[in-house]
Amino acid sequence: MMNSSTTGLLILYIVMVVPLFSCATTHQISSGTTNQCMNVVNHGYPVPGTPVHVKQCDPWQNQQWAFNKGTIVGVGGFCLDVQGSAAAEGAPILYVPCNGGPSQNWSVSNGTIVGIGGKCVDVQGGVPYDQAPLILSTCNGDPTQQWAVH
Repeated sequence: MMNSSTTGLLILYIVMVVPLFSCATTHQISSGTTNQCMNVVNHGYPVPGTPVHVKQCDPWQNQQWAFNKGTIVGVGGFCLDVQGSAAAEGAPILYVPCNGGPSQNWSVSNGTIVGIGGKCVDVQGGVPYDQAPLILSTCNGDPTQQWAVH
């Protein structure tokens, strides 16, 4: 039988420590076989509407992404979304508070990340240079539409 102080410690452990081990696993997402990773600028807190781009891969949290029931969630708990929440060709990929909308629903299939309207995440301009912005584009198999999750 446990005394009240042991019971209190057990409850504190369950409330404070167990959630640390139940967090979603995060991954880097790199453009094809390059060393350019999906990145969001982060100054200690997420800024709604921040454009997502590629940047040389590094170990920082602004390049860590979790896949959660169709959403892609990054630092600060914000989600990948599409500007205007519509399947517009060339629409920027943004980092916004999660709202469960269709433009925040993504699937990873055969190395592509497919979103609203069946369009793919692509690197604007077709070259994954440092700081190149990400856009929504018609899926066509281009190398800049290929993503590696690691």
